[in-house]
Amino acid sequence: MEVSDEATYSSPTELVANLHQRADALLREFRCYQEHLKLRRKQQEVELRAFKRGIESEVKTLEKLRLVFASPDGCPSASDQQAQSPQLHALRSSNLPFYEAVWDVAKSSHCITSLGKKMHPPRNGCGAQARSGGGNSESQVAEPGDVRKQGVVVDIVARNGLEWIKVSTLTEKRLLFEMAKEGWERYGNASDCNGADGDEDGGQDVEDRPSKLELVRLAEDLRTAAQGTRVLFRHPQIRFVLPKIREGVLADVDAFLADLRATGTVVQCSNEVNNFREPTHLDLDRLMPTSANGPLTPTINVDCTILLALVSDISHLSRDQLRSDAIGKSQPYHRKSQPYHRKSQPYHRAIMSQIEAEESAPILPSEIYPLFANRNLECTSHAAQRMREIVGIMATSSERKRAEVLLGEGHYKDQPASALRQAFGEQSLHHIPQDLRLPVRVIDIDIDGHEVVSSGRDLMAVDARFCQAFPASIAARAKDSLHLTPINASSFLYGWARQITTVTSNRAVASGLLRAINEILDADERQGSGSDAEFVGPLIYTCETARSLIGKAKFK
Repeated sequence: MEVSDEATYSSPTELVANLHQRADALLREFRCYQEHLKLRRKQQEVELRAFKRGIESEVKTLEKLRLVFASPDGCPSASDQQAQSPQLHALRSSNLPFYEAVWDVAKSSHCITSLGKKMHPPRNGCGAQARSGGGNSESQVAEPGDVRKQGVVVDIVARNGLEWIKVSTLTEKRLLFEMAKEGWERYGNASDCNGADGDEDGGQDVEDRPSKLELVRLAEDLRTAAQGTRVLFRHPQIRFVLPKIREGVLADVDAFLADLRATGTVVQCSNEVNNFREPTHLDLDRLMPTSANGPLTPTINVDCTILLALVSDISHLSRDQLRSDAIGKSQPYHRKSQPYHRKSQPYHRAIMSQIEAEESAPILPSEIYPLFANRNLECTSHAAQRMREIVGIMATSSERKRAEVLLGEGHYKDQPASALRQAFGEQSLHHIPQDLRLPVRVIDIDIDGHEVVSSGRDLMAVDARFCQAFPASIAARAKDSLHLTPINASSFLYGWARQITTVTSNRAVASGLLRAINEILDADERQGSGSDAEFVGPLIYTCETARSLIGKAKFK
């Protein structure tokens, strides 16, 4: 790669000084970004090692070159010109402009998850065939140098993985040289010739050309890799940024850009790149990746695992307050109860792990209450009934009381939200936020064959646009492939049909459902049916930890 602004400097000393200064500035800004990631506790979510290594290596190289070119009077000695030719070549070939271009594009992007990530297309064939085991066996044999072995580098992974960005500082001069090297008098010659044969398109597909420019081949490799990847049920969009290529100036360059776009790639040239090349300020928050969980909707669907966490003594009492009579005969809860002694309490190991986890990170104030703030809470009748059954078998008296408060049942039926919050707080050491909307409304639905059918009138308020978009057939196939229980089917399919967020701690079912949906979409894609751009998937928020009723240990 050639340094484009070499001619503006009268000596290599001036050039290396300028490059070194720019490299230091880039590294400082990048380290500021790294510190912000640490501040937001997201450093583990973003892959930066390759990009960081590249910048640091460039800074070290430029520092060495600066020392080489620096003589006592600040200029290289004339007698050393011959010996310095390798250093001069290294200076002219600096990769700094490339790293600057990548960083400029990154600063204009959103939700970055990687800078410099190698993507590997599926080994078992192109596209979505790999994960489902389909495809022609002939396409599964990797030839020497095949991209499936080597991988292809994506310079920026943005929008939480939904956008793959490739930046190239290729110049028009170099592009024309590559065309000449391929033996083309004009880049569009092959297309022009085929047009004379009566081709309705008047041109030849980029796939059919006997030889292709490197960037076109790279775009095809990235497309293959993207077809084997799904993020939120969609394949990543590929974008090429070419800051040194102008569109609409040279016919051969325009023909090349057309071939690049024919691969499905979004292409931005210098006229578009200049719009965001110099941002007024570095918006670090914009670069932060967001949660892998689905977005939170104004109404939240709560499954049985979260209902149990909301009533469990583990979530509401300290270790010393957990009583030995954990099964229904315990005395009413008192804040000054007898201290807890581990040896006298035969709790199951899983329960002990939850108690210890609760001590370090209380689930209600740290995770669940912030999720529920100012949101309407719903659950299906199946989830509510299952919670009642578990509470009836193994709950303590305080857990039973919380269950009644949570659903607004028994003595708490028809009570206002303020009274329910007060009653809930009397059974907890945690403050109950005023924005917690109690009770959880129970929605009576039925899982009937392929659809989520409402037997009540609550679903009459569902947004008709989402109901129409709900892929009932795919939902039924996913349900059957996972053999979902009626409880899990009701919770997850209801939230999906309503397009409201389902909150769960059942990671196995949640991840299994997402995986099954992706496999179904892949199968449909291979058959030429369906489009991931139109697909409406479930919104699921998975809590990191679960809480069981404390009485569960008595049965182990």
